[in-house]
Amino acid sequence: MKNYLKTIQYININMNKGTRRKASILMKNKHDECWRISLRYSKSLIKNINSPDLYTICLGTYSQYQKELSSKGLPLENKKYIQVWETMVNTVKKGEKSQMAVRLLHQTNCQRSL
Repeated sequence: MKNYLKTIQYININMNKGTRRKASILMKNKHDECWRISLRYSKSLIKNINSPDLYTICLGTYSQYQKELSSKGLPLENKKYIQVWETMVNTVKKGEKSQMAVRLLHQTNCQRSL
């Protein structure tokens, strides 16, 4: 009887471990997908980096990025991939080193989406 109970406990522990593993893999896949989407949108910003209305383009692109994330049910709050976009938009809004901010966003996306 004791061996039977130990076997049942072992199976329950492994099931919980498997469930946790699946949840962790799912979270990582979502995280990676967010960075890949971010890279795609930053590539479009790089193409328009010499535009005189860079701030308007940045706002529109950031808005599209957020809409795509929310439409796919991906998390938006307290995430690094959102923070880098907000930093870029705020820097471009100030008008100082706007092109450098876009390049830094793109570089971050390239490094994170590997």
